[in-house]
Amino acid sequence: MDVSGVAVSGALFSDGPLADAAALLDALGDRFDDRPEIVHARREVHDRLRVAVHGRPGTGRDTLARAVRDHLDVAPIGPGDDDADADADLWIYVLVGWPRAADHAALRRLPAERTLVVLGKADTLGSWDVARSTADEIAALLRRPVHPVMPLLGCADLTDEEFALLETMVATDEPMPSMAAHFIVGGREEQALRTGLLRRLDQFGILTALDLVDDARLEGRRLDRRQLSAALRADSGVSQLRLAVAATLPAVGVRRRDVVVDRLDRLAAAGIARDEIEAALGRLQSGVVGRPRPRTLAGSGT
Repeated sequence: MDVSGVAVSGALFSDGPLADAAALLDALGDRFDDRPEIVHARREVHDRLRVAVHGRPGTGRDTLARAVRDHLDVAPIGPGDDDADADADLWIYVLVGWPRAADHAALRRLPAERTLVVLGKADTLGSWDVARSTADEIAALLRRPVHPVMPLLGCADLTDEEFALLETMVATDEPMPSMAAHFIVGGREEQALRTGLLRRLDQFGILTALDLVDDARLEGRRLDRRQLSAALRADSGVSQLRLAVAATLPAVGVRRRDVVVDRLDRLAAAGIARDEIEAALGRLQSGVVGRPRPRTLAGSGT
């Protein structure tokens, strides 16, 4: 499914009451630029979607945060950014297999309408068919969608040396061994190259890259390094999260509206631009929220 045109804007509101509040806040910022309430509220109406990536240690949270940053027009918050977590619009929770008690407890603490669950490291399952089947089984247990992703592929950016090695493997019909350790052969430099490639793509990623190069060769084409990297990123499943992210925008809009109302209310209580703010609050508290901007997500060749 082509999801490249699914709109998920960082500046979420282009019309309606929140757009009015944005104009008011911009004007107030020129007059009262030292007020933290204004700074915070302006961020809510202007910032890109803030996405917090969480999960148990060892689930590949940092890698997924990088992949999300590269594929989607959002601001990812990686693990450990505890202060920033409080400002998250959306949460992505990473599983790497059947959920444990700690996963269930963590998911109960997160807002369900603004949380996506992904099956990370899906490449370790050996195929997309197995990954999707496993994600479906976990989804049935959790009673919520689970999206399989391969973050390592989502971060693929091959070097010239790595690309040359892959082309050589195809040309010489060198198979990818079932034991990853058997892939580390050759002299010291080649071993270092192969170790780095295995760390960056893992076994499934290397197999996928070899298939892509070979398929192009059989069709009389030659993929260059950038094209192969882009094809690997497209195969990661990360871009497919656009649809799920877009579905959370109404709930994100409510969250941001509530924050803006709170900050404006504080300003009015302090006697700052009371009449202007009270008029804006009346529109905001009517519950009408602007529509997302019709903009596509920025990607990195996907």
